[in-house]
Amino acid sequence: MDTYDVERYEKVHLWIGTNFEAESDYQKYFELDYSTELDEPAYKVCEFCKDIGIRWYDEDFIGIIPRSEKEIALDDLLKNSSVDPGELENVKAECANLGITKANAISWCSDGGVAVSQPYKSNYNGLKYIGLFEGN
Repeated sequence: MDTYDVERYEKVHLWIGTNFEAESDYQKYFELDYSTELDEPAYKVCEFCKDIGIRWYDEDFIGIIPRSEKEIALDDLLKNSSVDPGELENVKAECANLGITKANAISWCSDGGVAVSQPYKSNYNGLKYIGLFEGN
């Protein structure tokens, strides 16, 4: 019997970076295929799903925050994240380790909604995987 691990839903995977593609191209990276059933051979796995090693995600457990027109300070960008405020210094420290000082895009997903496979890629649609943090 599977148990519902509520603590996993309280943690979020976070990606931050810069992407200046057309909005339609940026969103297409996350787009799920509703034209066919998930278990059918014709089902098209989205690029985000391919990158994290899954076939599908529950849209209730992901956040694709609207991008800024230009790169902005991390503090300003992180205001839109779902990361617990007590974790923001850890997020900024990991961004510094990855060379991110400014960005224009952020996305997140609940750990309970999506399992992100390792090793992590260096680029997810222009964003870098920052890590798993407590959500707010």
